[in-house]
Amino acid sequence: MGKIFSRWGAPKNETMDVIAGLLLVMFVAVMSLTIVGTALPVMLSSLHGSETQYAWVVTSMLLSSTAATPIAGRLGDLYDKKKLLIFFIAIFALGSLLAGASVTADMLILMRIVQGAGLGALMAMVQTVMAVITSPRERGKYNGYFGAVVTVANVSGPIVGGFVVDLLGWRWCLWISVPFAIAAMVVLAKKLRVPSSVIENPKIDYLGSTMGTAGVSLLLIYMSMGGDGIMAWTSMPMMVMAILGVIAVIAFVFVELRADQPIVPVRLLANQTVTLAVLASIGLGLVLNAPMVYFGQYFQIGRQMSPTASGMCMLPMMIASFVFSTFTGRMVSSVGRWKRFVVSGFVMMVAGLAILSFTGKSTPLVVLWVGMFLLGAGQGSSMQNLVLAVQNTVPLRDMGASTAMVTFFRNLGGAMGVQFASLIFNMSLAVQLRRNFAEAGVKMPPKVAQGHSASAAASSPQIAHLVADSFADAMGTIFIAGTVSTLICLILVAFMKSSSLRDTIDAPVSEQVAEVFREDGMESRSQKEE
Repeated sequence: MGKIFSRWGAPKNETMDVIAGLLLVMFVAVMSLTIVGTALPVMLSSLHGSETQYAWVVTSMLLSSTAATPIAGRLGDLYDKKKLLIFFIAIFALGSLLAGASVTADMLILMRIVQGAGLGALMAMVQTVMAVITSPRERGKYNGYFGAVVTVANVSGPIVGGFVVDLLGWRWCLWISVPFAIAAMVVLAKKLRVPSSVIENPKIDYLGSTMGTAGVSLLLIYMSMGGDGIMAWTSMPMMVMAILGVIAVIAFVFVELRADQPIVPVRLLANQTVTLAVLASIGLGLVLNAPMVYFGQYFQIGRQMSPTASGMCMLPMMIASFVFSTFTGRMVSSVGRWKRFVVSGFVMMVAGLAILSFTGKSTPLVVLWVGMFLLGAGQGSSMQNLVLAVQNTVPLRDMGASTAMVTFFRNLGGAMGVQFASLIFNMSLAVQLRRNFAEAGVKMPPKVAQGHSASAAASSPQIAHLVADSFADAMGTIFIAGTVSTLICLILVAFMKSSSLRDTIDAPVSEQVAEVFREDGMESRSQKEE
C-alpha cells in the first residue's frame, strides 16, 4: 500500500493517518444515525413529540443522506475530492450542532436533514477516496476496516446513546460527534492527497437530482403519513402526493437516460454484477437501520429497561459486525474473490431475522442475542463486499458515481426500511393494544388511541403494563417482513457472477476501450473476434 500512496506523493508514514482520519469521521457520522435509538423516548418526551415522529427523527436523516449520496459521488468524479470531503464534514458538524440545540421535535427533524446531507455525502466521498488510492485487491482489507467501522457505529450507536443519555442528557447524543469531526478535518487537511478529476468539461445533472430527490421524498412521506398516521391513504392530499412521487421517479429515469453526465449512470446497470449488487443493497438497507431504531423501543418500553441497559442488550450485534467485517475484509484480500462472503452474509442475515421474528414480551434474551449476532455477522460480511464487487467492474472515471450508486440504493433501502417498519409496527401495535385492553376489560385512554401510548402509560401501572406488553408483542412483525425481503436478496446474490479482484486501481485499457464501444452502441474488434 505504501507504493500506491507514494504514487500520489504521500509518504508511507502518512498512510494510516489518512485511513484513521477517514474512519474516524465515518464512525461518528454513521453513529449519529442510530445513537438516537435509545434516546428517542427521552428525546421526544422532552420535546413533546408524538410516536409518528419516532420514525421521522431517523428517516429524515436517511432521506437527506439518500438524496445527497449520488450528487456527492458525481461531484467527486468531477472536482477536488479533498476539498469536497472537508466541506461535507463541515456540513455534518454544523447539522449535529444545531440538532442538539433543538427546542421542538419539528426543529430536531429539520436539523437531522442537514446532518443527513453531510452523512450521505461523506459515505460516498470516503469510499471514493479509498477507491482511487488503492486497488480492489488491496482494498478488500481496508474495506473490511471501513465496514467494521460502519456496522459497529450503526450498532454501537444505541449503546453509546444509552450511556450518554443517562450521564449527560439527550442533547449530547447529537453534540458528541462535533469534536471528532473537527479532528478528522484537521488530519485530512494535512495528510490527504488524491488524484485529480479524470473527466473533462464536467457537468452536474441538476434536473435529475431534483426529480430523484422529489420522487423519493414524496413516496416516503406518503408511507409515513398514511394509514394510522396523519391522513387516510385514499385522502386527496395523500393520493396527490403518491401520484406526484411516481411521476417524479419516472421523470428521473428518463432524465438519467438522456443526460450526458447523469447523477446515476443507468448504463452501468447493463452489467449484471452492478444490477444485482444494487438490488441486494436495497434489501440490505431495509434491515440495516430499522432494528436499531425499534430495539430501543422494545427494550425500554416493552421490557421496561433503562437506556443504558437497552443499549447493552445490543452488544452481540456490534461484536458480530466488527469481527465478521474485519475478518471477511482480510479474507477477501487474501483469496482475491468476494462472492462467497456476500452469499454467506445474506444466509446469516436470513437466519438471524427468522429468529428475531419470534420477538415478544416473554422471549428469552438469549434467543434475541443469537438472532442479533447472526444479523450483525451477516451485515458485516456482505455490506462492503457489495461495494467492492461493483468497484471491481468499473473504470476509475466511474468510481465515484458507481460507488455512490450502491450507497444511494442502500440508503434508500434504509429509509424505506424504517418507514416500512414504522407502518408495520404501528398497524401491529394498534391490533395488540385493542386486543390487550379488551382482554383486560380496561377502556383504552384517548392518548393511546391517538398514538401517544408511551406518554399515556405514565397515568397508571395497569395501563403501563398493557402498553408495554403490546409494544413487545408487536415487534416481531417487523422481523417477519425483514426475513422475507432478505431471503429474496439471498436468491439475487446467489446469481451474481463471481470474479477475481484486480490488482490495479484503474481497469485495464482493453476493458476501458470495450466500455467506450459499448457506450457508442458498437462492439470492439476483439469482441467480434471472440
